[in-house]
Amino acid sequence: MDDLEFRRRLLSDPHDRSDEILQKILDDQQNRQYVEGLLNLDSKIEQAFHVDVPDDLADKIIFAHSPAKKQVNMSSRMFALAASLIFAIGLGVGQINWGNVLVSPAHASLENMAMHHIEHGEQFISGINEGNSEQEVNAKLSVYSYRLSSDFPYHIYYLNHCGFSATQHALHMVFAGQHGRVTAFVTKIHSDKKIDFTQQGMKGQIIPLEKGSLVLIGSKQENIDALSQTITPLLTFTQ
Repeated sequence: MDDLEFRRRLLSDPHDRSDEILQKILDDQQNRQYVEGLLNLDSKIEQAFHVDVPDDLADKIIFAHSPAKKQVNMSSRMFALAASLIFAIGLGVGQINWGNVLVSPAHASLENMAMHHIEHGEQFISGINEGNSEQEVNAKLSVYSYRLSSDFPYHIYYLNHCGFSATQHALHMVFAGQHGRVTAFVTKIHSDKKIDFTQQGMKGQIIPLEKGSLVLIGSKQENIDALSQTITPLLTFTQ
């Protein structure tokens, strides 16, 4: 695959993680930066759609169309039209059960998604040792509205965004535990309670955050609970 095809496919789907795409990301730092930029843009676009409708917008629209407003200039008519459109869009968005669309199906298999991502992606980053700084961690955490309250206490081998599901992406971190490498995902997918799980000879834990979840996965010998008690308090919500 040449660079043009690589970029064309990612522009079409920033979350594409086929074997060819993963290999191109692994081979070239510029490709990793390009993917990171696309995911950051994708996140900003997603946030732009989450705009609250003002409580008094309906009253303003009604007032703008009342009989008392006989003399209406072109700018006020434009405002009324725009407000009506925004109000209609807001009502439409409000009628969608986003919890069922994004949260429930994802949360029901959050551990499966994490394990699937490790199974199909860790082989491409097993030899990477980036030694990322606190500044780099905070730069990537900011996409998920988090920052570190103090230094991250473990050596970081790998740090980047990843396509975690069809609708969500996550911060993907690999760091040094007591018994080998530990994988962490910070995602906006909500979880109601802490969940411990064991799959494919590994064990993990899902930890609820203020807005999203932290997923930790390591070897069966790793004390995942101790890691979560150390890392979770470091994740400070910024909004």
